[in-house]
Amino acid sequence: MTNDEPRASGPIIYGLALRTPPAVVDNLAAALARYHRRIGSRWRAHDVATQAVLTCSFLEGGHTYRGLAAGNGVPKSTCYAYIREGIKVLARRALPLTEVVRLAVKAGWAYLIVDGVNVPTERVAAAFTKKQHWYSGKHKRHGAAVQTVAAPDGELLWVSGALPGKTVDITAARRFGIAEKVLGFLGLLADLGYIGLHPDAITGYKRRRGEKTLSEAKKAANAAQASLRAIGERANAQLKCWRVLASDFRGSPRKITAIVKAVQTLQYMIRDPFGTARTVAAS
Repeated sequence: MTNDEPRASGPIIYGLALRTPPAVVDNLAAALARYHRRIGSRWRAHDVATQAVLTCSFLEGGHTYRGLAAGNGVPKSTCYAYIREGIKVLARRALPLTEVVRLAVKAGWAYLIVDGVNVPTERVAAAFTKKQHWYSGKHKRHGAAVQTVAAPDGELLWVSGALPGKTVDITAARRFGIAEKVLGFLGLLADLGYIGLHPDAITGYKRRRGEKTLSEAKKAANAAQASLRAIGERANAQLKCWRVLASDFRGSPRKITAIVKAVQTLQYMIRDPFGTARTVAAS
């Protein structure tokens, strides 16, 4: 009696439902169709609806290109190209911070909230004798430092570009000029890590050297400020709801900027904090 030779089997396919609303996927497909016409793209083997689904699946589930390609009957290289193009189209439609501030003033808000978030990545190759620029000593892992700006109710409004993980929050905020762009029109709340960012930024109080404890008035001011600022953590949670940013990012960390901008655009399409989703999708 002899055993049969083991044979290679194909991948086992299982289905998952997208949490992204169908209307958002349709808007992305329409934007992709306009982009293809604008660049004079030739005939493609798969329609824009498939490309939109692949893009949203990658961002929402953090799946690999190989898994998405096998599950949708698309070659791996084509799947990669489709997703990168879809992210590019979304990222180009992300509102800049100056436009976000203008809309916030128009909405009658009194202030915005800035905070930092670390997007985890796989270990970035570097010689041990050199500085690990993408390693965050605060989070004890490799990652990218990203700044978020939230509405008073915690809705995600704007996401900065990605900087190496060793970058502290106040340095990142200075790099993108967040305080200068916001404080000319609105108030800005931030945590104690932003002390010194701008004289008008509301950050709370820290004990000075030699001071054993804060006064009761400063403690009360910190509690009042924290009760408003802590709501801004919702923006970080909304960003991490997209699993491509919650799990260790497997690609080059320099690609994270386009991904977080694409997520910002999708958040506007889904939650529509200013009523501008139709404008963003049609631009």
